[in-house]
Amino acid sequence: YELFKKEYRDTWQDILIKFKESTQYTETGKTIAQRQQLFNKSAKRFTQSLVALSKAHGIETAFVMAGSIVNQDVSLGYAYTTPGTEDFFMERCHADTDAIIGHFKAHI
Repeated sequence: YELFKKEYRDTWQDILIKFKESTQYTETGKTIAQRQQLFNKSAKRFTQSLVALSKAHGIETAFVMAGSIVNQDVSLGYAYTTPGTEDFFMERCHADTDAIIGHFKAHI
């Protein structure tokens, strides 16, 4: 621990915070309802961050997310686009939102 702090003198606390945050997305011992709740909370948090970036800096984004446990997370899929990228998936991928989520899930 001390060597880690010494090696990453200026960023060690940020690294540990991000690690702690990331572990909540990989916990597999949760029930389906708990995973759904965490997924929805995460999707909302990501969306709010992207909306803020779009408003403040004009950054346009499109993203897709899905649950990582195939048999358990069938209903966990979400796609979001900021106003400047509303037609991104249709124009670039020739797929609507549901199709793009399906394609994404096939790669998990």
